[in-house]
Amino acid sequence: MCSFMGILIDKKGMVINLQKKLMGTYLMIISLTIIIAIIFSWQKGNQHFKETVKKDTEIQGTLLTEILLREDENELIDFQHFVNKYSEISNFRITVIDMEGIVVADSHENYEIMDNHAHRQEVSQAMKGNIYSKIRYSKTLGTYYLYTALPLKLKTFEGVLRLSVPLNDIKELAYDMIKYVIYGIIIGAIIAILIAYFVTKKMMEPINEITKASIEVSEGNYNKKLYIKTKDEREKLAEAFNNMTIKLRLNMWKLEKRNREFESVLSSMINGVIAVDEEYNVFLYNKQAKKILDIKEEIDEKSIYEVIRNSTIFNVLETSISQNKYMVDETKLMSKSDKIIRVYANPIFSNTSSKRSLGTLLVIRDVTEIRKLETMRSDFVSNVTHELKTPLTSIRGFVDTLKNGAIKDEEIAIKFLDIIDIESERLSLLINDILSLSSIENSNKDINTINNVDNIINEVVDILYPKLRDKQLEIEVDIDKDIMFLCNKNRIKQLFINLLDNAIKYTEKGYVKIECRKDDSSLTIKVIDTGIGIAREHIERLFERFYRVDKGRSRKMGGTGLGLSIVKHIVELYNGTIQVQSEVGKGSTFIIRLPIS
Repeated sequence: MCSFMGILIDKKGMVINLQKKLMGTYLMIISLTIIIAIIFSWQKGNQHFKETVKKDTEIQGTLLTEILLREDENELIDFQHFVNKYSEISNFRITVIDMEGIVVADSHENYEIMDNHAHRQEVSQAMKGNIYSKIRYSKTLGTYYLYTALPLKLKTFEGVLRLSVPLNDIKELAYDMIKYVIYGIIIGAIIAILIAYFVTKKMMEPINEITKASIEVSEGNYNKKLYIKTKDEREKLAEAFNNMTIKLRLNMWKLEKRNREFESVLSSMINGVIAVDEEYNVFLYNKQAKKILDIKEEIDEKSIYEVIRNSTIFNVLETSISQNKYMVDETKLMSKSDKIIRVYANPIFSNTSSKRSLGTLLVIRDVTEIRKLETMRSDFVSNVTHELKTPLTSIRGFVDTLKNGAIKDEEIAIKFLDIIDIESERLSLLINDILSLSSIENSNKDINTINNVDNIINEVVDILYPKLRDKQLEIEVDIDKDIMFLCNKNRIKQLFINLLDNAIKYTEKGYVKIECRKDDSSLTIKVIDTGIGIAREHIERLFERFYRVDKGRSRKMGGTGLGLSIVKHIVELYNGTIQVQSEVGKGSTFIIRLPIS
C-alpha cells in the first residue's frame, strides 16, 4: 500500500499499540532513574556517615589525649583503668600502644596476648606525629572497624592512642537513610507513571484514529477521510493521510484501466509477456513468463533487476528503452533446465503520433527444444559426413591412381587394393554402427531370454583374442560362476565387444581385465585396463556420438566414434548406469550396473 500504512499496521492487519510502547519507555526511564538515585544515595550517604564518624573519632581522641595530659601532671597513669573507664563512656574501643608497637592497654581484649602493632598503618603514622584513620577488617573481633590513631606524648610515656569503632552502626544508619530515600522515589515514580499514562492516552487518541482509518484503507475503503485539529504534527499527519487516499484512488483507477486494456492481449499469448515502465519496474506480466523464466515470486511493480538475473535480457531491454526501437536476441538461462530463450523487446507508445515511450514490452519464447533438435541434426550430419568423407576420399584417390597406370604394377596395385578394402571395411563398420545405434534408440525393449554371462564373455574374448595377441596384452577374466541374466544375447555381446575393443585400442602394455558380479538387485560389470587413461575434462562427453579424446589416434586405430555411445544406449535400454574412473597414464575402469528384473 505505502510505507506510511506499513508503519501503523502489522502483517495481520492488527493495530500496533503505540501507547504501550510509550508507557514501556517511560517505565524503563523511571526504573533507570530509581536505580541511579538509589546507588548514588547509598554511596553518598555511606561516605557521609563514614566521614562524620571519622571526624567524631578524631575529636574524641583529641579530648582523651588532653585528659591524659592533665592526669599525667598529678600522678602516674593506670592506662588499663583509663581505657576501660572512657570506653564505656564513649562507646569506642580504646587502645594504648608504646613507641615499639607493644600494646599496654586495650578496652576490649587482653593486651598482654595481643600482637605487636608497629606495622599497622595508622599506628606507624601516629608514631610519626600524624593523626591518621584507616578502615580495616579486625580478625580479633571479626568485623570491619574504623581505626583512628593519635600521637601521645606524656611526661612518663610516649606512644599512640588509638580509637576504633565498628562500621555496623554506620551501615545501619545508611540503610535507614536509603530506605526513606527509596520510599520517596517510589512515590514520585508512581505519580510520574500516572501522569505519563494520562498524557500518552491523550496524545495517542489522534494516532489511534489514523490507525483505524489506515486499516479501513487497507481493506479497500479509499474514500476514508480524517478530521483532526490539533495544530501540531498530528494534524499534518492527518492531511498527509488524506492526500495519500486521493492518490491511492487515482492509482487504483489507472491500474484497473490498464488491466482492462491488456487483459485480452495477455489471454491470447502463448509466449511469456513482461511489460516494464521507463524505470524498469514491472507493471504487467503473464503466467507463461514466470513459467519460462522459473520465477516463483510475485513480480508486479518490482524492478526487473530484482526478479531476473540475465545480462542479455537486460541489454535488450535497456537498448530498446534508450533507443526506442525494436530489439531481439537469444540467451541461455543458467538454471537446472538450461533453457534457451528468444527475447523480443518493443517500446510501448501511448498513441501513434507520440515519440515518448511509456515503457517496453518483452516477449519471451522458449526455443530450447528447437535449438536442441537443430544442434543434434547439425552435429550428426556434420559428423557422419566427415566420417564418410575420409574413407571415400581415400578410396577415390587410390582408384584414380590405379586408373592412371598404377594397376599395371601388380605389387603396387595389390597394395592399393588392400587399402581400398580396409577403407571399405571402415565404411561398412561405420554404417553398421549407425544402424545399430538407430535400432537401439528406436527399441523400447528387447526380446530377452535367460543367458549364461560366462559363455557370452568367453565368446567375446575369443573374437578379440587376435588383437590381444598382436599387442601382447594379457587378458584376465574374473566372474562369478553360472551367472544367468535375462537379456538379448546379441545386445550384451555387443556391449562387451565395444568395451573390450576400446580398452585394447588404448592400452599399449599391461593387461585388460573383465570382472562380473551378481547380487540380489543388479549385475555389475567392470572392464579395467592399464592404458593411457582419460583426462577428467573429457569424461562427461565420452559417450557422445563421434566424440574422440584424441581424434588423430582414434582414426589411426580405425574407430568409428560410436562404440561408447552404443554401449551407453544399451545400458539405458536395460535401465542401467555406467560410470568411468580414469587417471591419465595409469588406465581406466568402466563400471556398469544392470538391474535384475
